[in-house]
Amino acid sequence: MIKSASYISCVLSVLLMSGCEKVFDVDLSGYVSDAIVFEGTVTNERPPYFFHLTRPAAITGGDYYNYEGIDDAVIVITDITEGIRDTLQYVKPRRENFVYYDYYNYDKKRNETDYVNSVSENAADGVYVTTKLYGIEGHSYSLDIYYAGKHFESDVQKMEPALIITDLKVTKVDLGEKGETFAPCISFINPPGENYYLLSFFPWSYTRAKPFTRPGTLFGAESRWRYSVLSDEHLQENVVDFAVDDGENAFGYPNGWGYDHSSDSVYVWAQTISKSCYDVFDQMLKQFRTDGGAYTPAPSSITGNISGGVYGCFRVSAASEKGIYVGERN
Repeated sequence: MIKSASYISCVLSVLLMSGCEKVFDVDLSGYVSDAIVFEGTVTNERPPYFFHLTRPAAITGGDYYNYEGIDDAVIVITDITEGIRDTLQYVKPRRENFVYYDYYNYDKKRNETDYVNSVSENAADGVYVTTKLYGIEGHSYSLDIYYAGKHFESDVQKMEPALIITDLKVTKVDLGEKGETFAPCISFINPPGENYYLLSFFPWSYTRAKPFTRPGTLFGAESRWRYSVLSDEHLQENVVDFAVDDGENAFGYPNGWGYDHSSDSVYVWAQTISKSCYDVFDQMLKQFRTDGGAYTPAPSSITGNISGGVYGCFRVSAASEKGIYVGERN
């Protein structure tokens, strides 16, 4: 198992810390001067799906996510299985008290508005939305970005079927010298072949929180990485009472520090991912741990699954979850 690093579809933005009081600078000498950063995910949730395209920028304590949004690119996502080519629409931010995004929801056939309550001036730009694409299990997808006279393209991503969680319980797990703590444990059916999963847990259903594909998830950088990444290399077909990891953090806190002992319910969220996305998270973790993970991880050293010097990962994921009422526990 590899503990990892992303909130629903934000591969690079989670590398940036929020809420830091100390002013710091990051050496960006490794950046390619014309590099771009891509964020966003196609899931099996109802569309539309939002994506973010930016240029890397220096990080400062006062403005932790000051990437410059790119508003003049052409982004195309293709459902290879159905032969559907979707040219994404740029969504201009509307700045009032919050940052609003007005778009057409082609699934519900109506105009809608989403908002983000905390984002820097520059980073609010660069948001694009699908116009006809649907995320369907078993379908394969590709990404093409045309910008500044260059063509960037991803490898093909297949949406593997959603993980079937057959049981969920909260029980004490042994952390060795760190003692015992409550943790959610899941049982699930692990299909034949190579499988990779993105797991997390919260006191609520993801269907009642912000969907993985909406603008709010594109600006979700924080000091805690609530997700863990799992390879099934050493798992059986029927997995029983697998303890879900509480993820990575930027402060060097030990495994188990983030388990919530107070909530009366718990939901485990699961997303399927490809081998290439799993490898991206693996690179992020190795870099993140080099010095405690506080300030120095640089996206320039992470190779994604998009050609031509694009930082980020094009990901398609089938999402599923299981929740239970647990009551108060000591």
